[in-house]
Amino acid sequence: MRLLALTAVILVTMAGAAAAGWLYAIDGDYLYSVDPYDGSWSSLSSTWTGTELLTSCDGYLYAIQGDMLYTADPETGEWESLSSSWQGASALTAGSNYLYACQDGIIYEADPYDGSWEAIPGDYYGTQLLAWAGGALMVLQNDVLYRTDPVTGDFTELPSSYAGTTAMTGSGSDLFVVQGDGLYRVDPYTGDYVDLGGGYGGVTEMAAVNGYIYTVWEGTLWKTDPDTGEFEALTDGWGATTAFCSL
Repeated sequence: MRLLALTAVILVTMAGAAAAGWLYAIDGDYLYSVDPYDGSWSSLSSTWTGTELLTSCDGYLYAIQGDMLYTADPETGEWESLSSSWQGASALTAGSNYLYACQDGIIYEADPYDGSWEAIPGDYYGTQLLAWAGGALMVLQNDVLYRTDPVTGDFTELPSSYAGTTAMTGSGSDLFVVQGDGLYRVDPYTGDYVDLGGGYGGVTEMAAVNGYIYTVWEGTLWKTDPDTGEFEALTDGWGATTAFCSL
């Protein structure tokens, strides 16, 4: 009975570990997997220099580098190209089993399996950041935040100005933004927000996983509790990070 009980505990623990989210960063030429609990990392693959757009969808990583959209295995870092003509893309996110990328004032919905794409309705010139939260595509365009239906193009303008916003990420029913020095939790339905505290000036890389917010600030990876605003430094050496996401 003890052996059976121990086996059950091990299986449950392994299932929990497999279900736990992970962080991924492109720093310099390398793609890294990062443990969200202590910030320890492993190098997965190279040739990623210049990549600034990284997201995850259906268990894989996706990046735009130069003209190409790539998919990468989060376990090994092995990658393959999906489609071309992405030069100049300025924002990338994923939601509802699709990728969304803004390029030259158009937001494209891309199939994560073959890279095929089509434009979603609307004029998106001036788009600064994209995120998926609350079941919708959140578009920061000309310092205004919109909740957007990518199928119809219908949108709702949310209140407040987002001038000075440098990072944005979604997590379930919450949206998080770094605006100026502050980190805010934003309701993607109403635009109501909660100030989670300062000290985030200059942050451009942010991700959410396992109920926490992660930012890269002045070469250090930080972990923030969105319920209390408390934060802690995990690891340093991230000064060349250009892209960051969770899976």
